[in-house]
Amino acid sequence: MAVVSRDDAWPLRAALLVRHIDADVPIVATIFDPATGRELEQTIGNIAITSLADIVGPTLAGPCLGDDLAAVLGGDHPTGLRCNGGEVELAPLPEVRARRARALVTAVLKPFDRSAGLVFFGAVGLALILVAETIGAALVLDQALVDSFYGAVKTLVTVDPNPDVQDGPKWFKVVISLSMIVALLFAAAFTGGLVERLIGRNLTGLMGRNAVPRSDHVVVVGLGQVGLRLCILLRECGISVVALDDQPDGENVGHARQLGIPVVIGRGADPSLLRRLSLDRAIALAAVTADDLENIKVALAARAESGDLRIVLRAGSNAIGGETKSLERLGHVRDVHRIGAVYIAGLTLGTAAAHVVVEGDTAHLRDADGALSRCEYPVAG
Repeated sequence: MAVVSRDDAWPLRAALLVRHIDADVPIVATIFDPATGRELEQTIGNIAITSLADIVGPTLAGPCLGDDLAAVLGGDHPTGLRCNGGEVELAPLPEVRARRARALVTAVLKPFDRSAGLVFFGAVGLALILVAETIGAALVLDQALVDSFYGAVKTLVTVDPNPDVQDGPKWFKVVISLSMIVALLFAAAFTGGLVERLIGRNLTGLMGRNAVPRSDHVVVVGLGQVGLRLCILLRECGISVVALDDQPDGENVGHARQLGIPVVIGRGADPSLLRRLSLDRAIALAAVTADDLENIKVALAARAESGDLRIVLRAGSNAIGGETKSLERLGHVRDVHRIGAVYIAGLTLGTAAAHVVVEGDTAHLRDADGALSRCEYPVAG
């Protein structure tokens, strides 16, 4: 018996009800939350737990990394799967040229997050003024370096001006006065950015894992269950990702933040936003919202910004998705509901399928040992 739903609550309740009626019937249930799924397995037994996101995530990740990859297997040693003449073979993942120094410099000098930029440039400005006033006082006022540094710090934090400036040349007084005004502006920027970072909901950072990548990355539009799983899988493969979603209070936005995945709030079809995400230097864009029409709009906007960009589309959520062949001009198309149906049907019929591999219109059920079961039900139409 199969219990399928987008919401975890209904399969959970139905599985408990079925087990109450029949203690032995095998059950296949779709539950997104791993902890809930494990607990249900331990509680009622003889149940296979999966989710649409877990099923289709590998088939979406494959074409994100290579046009010839049908799927990607995660884990400690991620690898790709390639279809070759009706057979499925293991394939190494393409090497992504690491340009970490360039990415770090770009992220620092052109930060995506406004508050991070204010904190960084405010701190740099204050530091430069501190150094300039320290050296200036040491040279012009003939102070010891320690004394000039002490006086510059007092001036910078508005505790007390350097008393020796009073007896210094007039031009130096003008320079110090101007530097104090500039320091006030830098301090305001630093304080404003810091306050926003402390009290705001920070979904991106200046450096580290949650910094918005600037090159050799994948842009994932749509942070539903499928989008979140895709981001996690790509991260396991060593690929930088940034998620784009239009719901700032979405449940998976919080999950992504905990996982250190940078999230940008906005419309995926906004050309200016896609441009800010360095689409011209990205590996691929995956449009995986639950709305087929929105995914098409995102794909067209991305194609307009970067004509050579690899694009992966999620389809199958409405009537438009049934005509997946007409969308192949835009990129790699995956009808997630047909793919999910193939896998769930295979589990329900007793196969040992571990994942689905899509080859054109055909789906292959592949078990953990590599054995294949060809499914004649088309996954594209």
